[in-house]
Amino acid sequence: MTVAADCALDMRGISKNFPGVKALSNVNFAVKFGTVHAVVGENGAGKSTLMKILNGSYAPTSGTIKVGDAEVRMRRPADAQALGIRMVHQEINLVPDLTVAENVYLGRMPGKWTFLRKREMVRAAAAVLDELGAAINPRERLGNLSISQQQLVEIAKAYAAQPRIIVLDEPTSSLSEHETAALFRILRKMRDDGIAIVYISHRLKEVLEIADEVTVLRDGSMIETRPIKGIKAADMIRLMVGREVSNVFPKSPAAIGKSVLRVEHISDGQRFRDVSFEVRAGEILGLTGL
Repeated sequence: MTVAADCALDMRGISKNFPGVKALSNVNFAVKFGTVHAVVGENGAGKSTLMKILNGSYAPTSGTIKVGDAEVRMRRPADAQALGIRMVHQEINLVPDLTVAENVYLGRMPGKWTFLRKREMVRAAAAVLDELGAAINPRERLGNLSISQQQLVEIAKAYAAQPRIIVLDEPTSSLSEHETAALFRILRKMRDDGIAIVYISHRLKEVLEIADEVTVLRDGSMIETRPIKGIKAADMIRLMVGREVSNVFPKSPAAIGKSVLRVEHISDGQRFRDVSFEVRAGEILGLTGL
């Protein structure tokens, strides 16, 4: 694999062994500046382990890592952050009782803590949020925000650190379609700024929409890296599972029995009202909505 001059990240021959388990085996993974590079694979394929090596949480058993043109060794997350690598985890990793601005600059609050410095931080956070198109008050207590807004604050925190590489782990797991569209506008803006974005998701439709390239992992091995242009969801599924899958969600017949739960006209007075449904033995009842 030839690495381009604009390569932000080049991980070569990465293996990771745990007692009794080989989590990664000779994985090659390269990401260019100014691109969104998706990583897909089944649960247990090695995605999380690879990203934990990238963010300094794990040391590889073998292999090399280059960030830009320099080979690096990362022994802890602070080493990765110093190299311009930021990770946005699926779980919100912020402090609910602090303001939005304080969370954006958590661990990097400017200078000696004074009233003037606090105003400076609020202005800086407001500028970052505005640049990302996130209509969030930087003085608002974080815990008062919705989960989707908190996710945007998490991304603003990573962006404010002026990263070279951002890793997003299942960033849309708690977002509606409308909120996902807003997130994608932010990711395209960061991509156009020249940031390398690693996008981990099980939602292949989103991968096809946002990614420029995709890497497929299976059983701890890198199966293939391809440009997103020309690839289909069915191709990714075949690479992920190692075989043709004619029916992704096969429906199996089931004998539907008597009613085992009936809810009629319930309301909590605020969040829902007049809700009724029934579930019968042998039945899967789906609930959907924003």
